[in-house]
Amino acid sequence: MTKHNRRYSQTLAALAVLLAVAHVRAAAAQQLGPLALIGSIPLKGVEGRLDHLAADVTSRKLFVAALENHSVEVIDLAKRRRVHTIAGINEPQGLLFLPSQSRLLVCSRGDGTCRTFDARTYAESSWADLGRNADNIRFDPAANLVLVGSGGEPGTGAITAVRLTPLLPVAQGGQPSPPHSPADFLLARARQADPSMEVQLPSHPESFQLDQTNHRIFVNVPDEHEIAVLSLGTNLAVSATWPVTAGEKNFPMAFDAASARLFIATRKPPRLVEYDTTTGKPLYQTQCVGDADDMACDAAHHRLYIIGGEGFVDVFQAPEKGTEPKLLARVPTAPRARTGLHIPDLNLLAVAAPRTTIGPAAILLYQTKP
Repeated sequence: MTKHNRRYSQTLAALAVLLAVAHVRAAAAQQLGPLALIGSIPLKGVEGRLDHLAADVTSRKLFVAALENHSVEVIDLAKRRRVHTIAGINEPQGLLFLPSQSRLLVCSRGDGTCRTFDARTYAESSWADLGRNADNIRFDPAANLVLVGSGGEPGTGAITAVRLTPLLPVAQGGQPSPPHSPADFLLARARQADPSMEVQLPSHPESFQLDQTNHRIFVNVPDEHEIAVLSLGTNLAVSATWPVTAGEKNFPMAFDAASARLFIATRKPPRLVEYDTTTGKPLYQTQCVGDADDMACDAAHHRLYIIGGEGFVDVFQAPEKGTEPKLLARVPTAPRARTGLHIPDLNLLAVAAPRTTIGPAAILLYQTKP
């Protein structure tokens, strides 16, 4: 070996040692931080974009909307493996789990339906037709209403309320809607639930959150650069609109009921914005992870988790009203992993990572730490 080659080899060896040390230090820092990666559950064969998630805490099941795979993947969090696939769903997006009834509700972009499944047997029952592009879904237990954002892309959007009872089996108190046509008397088909109220929006709604104390709904309407505030009573109506001036594409949203603060994230540029829900005025804004699609409030730890397709989860400390959120950590995830679910009862944050050229789709599990 020549002197030049020997020096080159020594340089490579030194670089390898430095990289190894940096990797160990980064891993150690992550373990000591507010989120610790504790597992990765592969979803082999699942292609394309992954959307929203829901969880059954009692049975330790996680449900994943595999939009472009036309399926809902069911994961056993205790065994850390996939246990079932609900196939044949036309672009599933929003998921809602109702623990009292053990029902999974699935909203579909492709056919605009909200379909219901038994979360134990995966048998399908009732459904509701919401027109097109059914997306985010929430449940208001006080009003016994299922709320769904739909429409748009292009065209007007809507928030639609559906009574829960027509979506339940008769054994659980379900009451079917009247037949929609003479054929409904003859066909052996799942019962359809009718929307009980609806409010039109100028374009497609993204994430929305319920303020149950004040009977309001906050809705991100990114194409209008605004947050729509809906009043929820005997009907649905837009009571106010708050402009979003910090940036464009305000997709994710989280609401801290204890402090009456609303948080959104924009994508262009990437900004976290905090609103006072009493005045509708923005309080603070700060830079955050890019391509964010999901965010959550961690009430126990006074934190925000923002999940971005840039490949990170940003963890912000948000201790109390009037205090600017502070970035605690930027935790690596995976490219295009921009949706996830905070499960406070299990101290978990689940992040959905789609398939890439270097590996299959997977669910990344992070333990939330004090």
